[in-house]
Amino acid sequence: MKKVLLFVMFLILVAGCVTTEEYREEMGRTEHAHKFTKHYEKSLFLISKQGLYSVEMVVKDERLKVGKNRVSIIVHDRNDRDVPGASLLIQPWMPEMGHGIDIEPAIEEKGGGLYEISNLVLTMPGHWEIRVQISKDGVTDIAVFDFPQVGKPMMMHHQMRRPEKIDTTTVRQSEKGIYKVSYVPEIVPIRVNTLHAWTVEIRTRDGLPVTGAQIQVEGDMPEHGHGMPTEPQVVQELPGGKYIVDGMKFQMPGWWVIKMHINSPEGKDTVVFQLDIK
Repeated sequence: MKKVLLFVMFLILVAGCVTTEEYREEMGRTEHAHKFTKHYEKSLFLISKQGLYSVEMVVKDERLKVGKNRVSIIVHDRNDRDVPGASLLIQPWMPEMGHGIDIEPAIEEKGGGLYEISNLVLTMPGHWEIRVQISKDGVTDIAVFDFPQVGKPMMMHHQMRRPEKIDTTTVRQSEKGIYKVSYVPEIVPIRVNTLHAWTVEIRTRDGLPVTGAQIQVEGDMPEHGHGMPTEPQVVQELPGGKYIVDGMKFQMPGWWVIKMHINSPEGKDTVVFQLDIK
């Protein structure tokens, strides 16, 4: 009988030891988690999904906008140490739409776990996530920053009803009548999500070619209140008043309005083209 009691007591003690060890292990994990510290007052702070890193995001002007954005990412490990030399993947994503964008942000490491992110393009107002994937020494973790309502840009974008008939003429007179402008796209028909160039020809009202013009291109999708995901630029001037405008891209089908602001010795004027992208 004494031997049985001793054996039972031994089992209880062993069980108690195991429970204590498990408790200490769990406490260790909890204390470990508490070592994450927010270092910057104005940063957005997250712990990555597997608990490997703390990730802080500092947004310029403290808000994201439609168009190009710049943010800073600061990465620390679970011991609050800087994480230099990490490989970062930054993905803007619209959860309700189920898509992101294919414009890759530029990432520059500044040292001390600081990474500068530029060309972070958000193409329309609405609910966005910024997904930050961190990889180092073969280990990957992710943090997802949520932005429920990204506002509209301060440019030309506004919401309008689609007209019954869209005038898709490719030759138009400018608003003040200074220029006659035409364009020929590199691809016909224009396809959604395809980066391409336009050849734009500018002539005076008398039909003479306009040389040395400066051209600023804006794209707008009036029904949706957002613009293009790119910023088209003149990359080459050709003889005869022709200009190659590269960087044209339409991320959605539908009604698009393209404004070209032209400045030359003839004067300043704007020409407006409409497109119906299928």
